[in-house]
Amino acid sequence: MKIYRRNNPLPCSSLKTRKGFSILEAFVSMILISATVSIAIPALRVINFQRKSIDQRLLATMEVANLGERIAADNSWHSLTPDRLAQYQSGMLKQLNLKEPQLSVTLIQNKKEPTKRQVRIQLSWKNPYGEWVDPLLLSLWFHRERSSNESK
Repeated sequence: MKIYRRNNPLPCSSLKTRKGFSILEAFVSMILISATVSIAIPALRVINFQRKSIDQRLLATMEVANLGERIAADNSWHSLTPDRLAQYQSGMLKQLNLKEPQLSVTLIQNKKEPTKRQVRIQLSWKNPYGEWVDPLLLSLWFHRERSSNESK
């Protein structure tokens, strides 16, 4: 079986012989690229703000947890006083790298249950948008130890 090939190719159209692009094609591609960039930049900005908000929340959660551990390690039921807790509060406000942080460390004692004390740590701050975030709240409970002569 013999295969015959044509020696002279088919006449080429103008699209196959052209070596470049027209001004109209360049203009259309620039419009498409600028539309893509104009959509991508605000989306990346929102993503960056959300990432910052998540990072701040994680940092604040870790700082509140660390403060709770320090209070629990340094104090007992008998040594808890509002003045002592105020020292922790002022020390932590200097460490926080948040926008307008508001920290409150309060001592709560229920009159119905005098053997229990609660330390409530609450932290709030402004996010990158300037809005107040939902506060973090941590509660620590301290129980008075019973002496050997107290009845159960």
